[in-house]
Amino acid sequence: MTTIDHIVATLFDSTEKLWDKDSLIIWVIFAVILIETIAIFLKRWIKARIFAIQKDLVTDTENPEYYLEYYRKWQIIDIIRFAVLFVGLGTLIVTRTSIGANFFVIVAGALVITFRDFILSMVAFFIVLRRYKIGETIWIGDIQGQIISIRMFTVWLLGKDNDGDNTGRHFTIPGHKFLTETIRREELQVESIRKELIRIPYSHESYSLNFADFNRELKNVLNTMLPMITKKNCGNFQTYIGYKYKLDIDYYEDKCITITVGIIGKWRKNVERKEQIVEWTEQYRIQKPPKEY
Repeated sequence: MTTIDHIVATLFDSTEKLWDKDSLIIWVIFAVILIETIAIFLKRWIKARIFAIQKDLVTDTENPEYYLEYYRKWQIIDIIRFAVLFVGLGTLIVTRTSIGANFFVIVAGALVITFRDFILSMVAFFIVLRRYKIGETIWIGDIQGQIISIRMFTVWLLGKDNDGDNTGRHFTIPGHKFLTETIRREELQVESIRKELIRIPYSHESYSLNFADFNRELKNVLNTMLPMITKKNCGNFQTYIGYKYKLDIDYYEDKCITITVGIIGKWRKNVERKEQIVEWTEQYRIQKPPKEY
């Protein structure tokens, strides 16, 4: 045997010993520990880097949800962790398992019955990962929140109110709930199209214009101020297409009239428009003399 043949044979024997049954288990455990350690380090590094960069931009109204960048990168790390773990464990089971087929089926059936919710959550993980993205706001059951993490068995939500502001609550939703509950997407981002209702209480004693003149002038202002709604700027509010606004009037027994103006647009623009409507309304309000005590 030549020297080269001897070296090749030695390497072959070493490789067989390296990947025998006992050694493979050790290597899988080592790989899992190594991956978990790297994941923890990367998460801490990403968090420190992102929050250090954004430290002076916390009040930046152009980027009020900068923290989502951290959760999106965190999600990528978790997906890689799960993928490597499954590949490693799957390889170990397929190549090194020697139990009988009948016993395997019985054990698998018992596990399915006992850990039904966990198994459904694992199935839901891949469905949720495909259908939803970090940063989306959803309703599930009676909880509304923004998705910040999609994990193997749970989904983390950051509570949101109907105005899109954080409530300070954190919800952990079991993954299998996404298979059994009704899920509704909500468009509550700053740049999303939203509907706003401005209610203007009117009475003859409160304004210098009679109702007919007040209503006519209000419509003129709205027609001048608001753009025509088209398919491009209607968002999910299809019934507003072809309108600039919607107006409704309620008349109550105490002779108080409420004019409700419905407008749609991006959040910042809606705030500006509401301010303009209020300013216009207040210029016709009769100033009452201060009370004497």
